[in-house]
Amino acid sequence: MKKRGIAGVFRAIFSHWPLKLISILMAFSLWFVVVSTDNPVDDKTFSNIKVNLLNTELLEQQGKVYEVLDGSDVLRSVSFDAPQSVRSVIEAGDIIAEADLNDLTAVSTVPITFSCPKYQGQVTNISGSINAVRLNIENEQSRYLNITYNVVGEVAEGYLVGGISLDQNRLQVTGPESKVSAIRRAVVNVDVSELTGNMSTRSNVVLYDADNNEITASNVIKNIDDVRVTVDVYTVKQIPVEYEVSGEPAEGYKATGEVSGFPQQVKIAGPAAAVNGISRLTIPEADTDLTGLTGNLEKTLDLKRYLPSGLIFADSDFTPQIDITVYVEEIQEKQITLRWNNMRVLGLPADFFYERPEGTALPVLTVRGLARDIENLTESALIGTVDVAGWMEDRRIAELTPGEYTLPVEFELAEGQEQVGDVTVDIAFRLPEPSPDPEAAENMDGAGNAEADSEIQ
Repeated sequence: MKKRGIAGVFRAIFSHWPLKLISILMAFSLWFVVVSTDNPVDDKTFSNIKVNLLNTELLEQQGKVYEVLDGSDVLRSVSFDAPQSVRSVIEAGDIIAEADLNDLTAVSTVPITFSCPKYQGQVTNISGSINAVRLNIENEQSRYLNITYNVVGEVAEGYLVGGISLDQNRLQVTGPESKVSAIRRAVVNVDVSELTGNMSTRSNVVLYDADNNEITASNVIKNIDDVRVTVDVYTVKQIPVEYEVSGEPAEGYKATGEVSGFPQQVKIAGPAAAVNGISRLTIPEADTDLTGLTGNLEKTLDLKRYLPSGLIFADSDFTPQIDITVYVEEIQEKQITLRWNNMRVLGLPADFFYERPEGTALPVLTVRGLARDIENLTESALIGTVDVAGWMEDRRIAELTPGEYTLPVEFELAEGQEQVGDVTVDIAFRLPEPSPDPEAAENMDGAGNAEADSEIQ
């Protein structure tokens, strides 16, 4: 029974099928004719339609500038009605949105009008997501600013930035009064990272406000956008400072050899060829002349005067203005009595011995010099030398005879110590007395001087 039901359905569907097919074709044809004839109207939407501003020169003629607020010159959407035949081919560029500044309102808005010239009369009811462009209108202002530079990064070790120059140092900015008046600086940022030689490049001019925020308003116009920057990179070198003191202080005075204020070394910088050509910084003698002084030489020197042209001091903290002192002191004198046992007698002929004649004074040495040089010279440290052989040669004495004589005494003085006048000593030369005891005679030759010394002290 179930099978017969299904069979009956199939028979109902496929019976007289040619007539049914003809009916379907006639219905489709009728629908196509209706649709083609009526061309029904419906709506369509485009996004991001740009609004053209007209007659903006009217503001320019009044010395004013404008700024579009909140992107109101771009419509998020524009809707319209059009027949199917138009909707299928129309493009976003066919919709024209315009705002004529002749229609500017008191609240600085400009109504937006729409049109579609390409399909005029077929596109209707055009409307946008907003109906007016909102403007900020201000007086136009122009200013001139000096262009400065800001160094970014560090050059390679052993080098420094010697100088930076710009091919232009002023620019003009024009725009809304509020924007232009907020500009505080026009700056070129110069990146010198790891440079080891000179550089020439073009860099953009950046505008900053008082809070160091960059001003990027599109309606602020610069008459130049970039400048050529030239960077001189200098070689750094450390060299010693050398100086000499010239002239003699007044009579009775002497330079101590001490000088304060001079740095031992300085760092210089400049073009490689100039730096490599200098090995020291020399202070000329004329600037440290002590002639006729009775006290210290105190002077201010500018070390820049002694640098060859084209060189600078590399250390930014170094002060080339230095106060120097060359020390001059009064010469002191000191008298020291020579101890008899601190006297050496050289060149004494064989068999002779010497002794201090009874009642004679010990020699006195007068030494002059700076206090520091003579203060430690004492009797215990003073050694005198008597050269008997040399004295005999000067006097042309071929053979010494016993007796009392006056001979010169020589001293070995340290640097800075100067002997004043000649010093002599009275000395007796003796021959031992004949003795019947040979052993006593031998002892006299070796010990006579020592016994005499102990008696005379």
